Amino acid sequence: MKKTLFLSIALFASGNIMAQEADTVKTVGNTTDQKAQISYNQGLEDFKKGDYKGALADFDTAIANDPKFEQAYLNKGNTELKMKDYQNALNDYTKTTELDPKSDKAFYGIGQCQNALGASDKAGDAYSKAIEANPKNADAYYYRGEARFTAKNYKDAQDDFTQAIANKPNYAEAYNDRGSCKVEQKDYKGAIEDYKESVKDNKKAETYNNLGSAQRKNGELDAAIDSYSQAIALKADYYIAYNNRGTAKFDKADYSGAIYDFNKAIELNAKYSFAYNNRASAEFKMKDYDKSKSDCDKAIEIDPNYGYAYLNRGIAEEMMRKADDACTDWKKAATLGVAVAKDYSQDCQ
Repeated sequence: MKKTLFLSIALFASGNIMAQEADTVKTVGNTTDQKAQISYNQGLEDFKKGDYKGALADFDTAIANDPKFEQAYLNKGNTELKMKDYQNALNDYTKTTELDPKSDKAFYGIGQCQNALGASDKAGDAYSKAIEANPKNADAYYYRGEARFTAKNYKDAQDDFTQAIANKPNYAEAYNDRGSCKVEQKDYKGAIEDYKESVKDNKKAETYNNLGSAQRKNGELDAAIDSYSQAIALKADYYIAYNNRGTAKFDKADYSGAIYDFNKAIELNAKYSFAYNNRASAEFKMKDYDKSKSDCDKAIEIDPNYGYAYLNRGIAEEMMRKADDACTDWKKAATLGVAVAKDYSQDCQ
């Protein structure tokens, strides 16, 4: 049986796209009908106060008095978007584009609705139309970048985030997400620069977590631990950051420190299978094979398809002289896509 031991530490949840709030209602009308203008203005006031139902009624009245009042359709769509009434918002934004084919805000709104409805391709097309209508629309670039990131088109997504930043230099979310594109393309130094730029204007726990993960991948373990600690300071219940800080400590061979962080992650989320598998890895390094196997058991109980937990349990079982159990687990890990498990099971009967 293969004797070279391999314990895989579960990877962190790094750098996903951040959401951003939709565009707000603008304060100009476009009608010569006095009754329509009065109702429209009242709708703006109601929107600002958070009275979205009142705003809808006002915009409907404005449209009844002037059926070609595109700003009323636009702001009615914005109000419905706030209320998460995506289909009606989509209808009103579409009507706006019929009345004003160059309304970048309406095309942007269509993109937001299509995103919310799960139609990412249609969303991307709408953001492209918004950009064509107004190349200075930073948010349209940002959200088209998000759609491309979701489709794993990281290079084009990065280009969109770059353009969003060019149009809005303090765009913290775009810096964060461009950093995540760079992580996916293994440009860790570039990612670190972007995450640092993002937290200058918007100190978010998630961005510090992403920064730590890029630093860890770049071999900057002390810096990574500091960044994860910043994330935890901003969000005390951030179990993912505890888990990730534990992985950095593991990489530094600080196994007791790693176990402390994995314990905290589990305390905050008892169903977080990664932390159990990671704690098993640290316990294995400390030659506590019984505990290591027990934590792998728990990870598998939570996620029966967790291939690395089967791999690691097999390694612990080998050290406990349970060869048959080890072989069974390694074979299971291989069926779940863990390529290295085939090396461990090659001598199994």
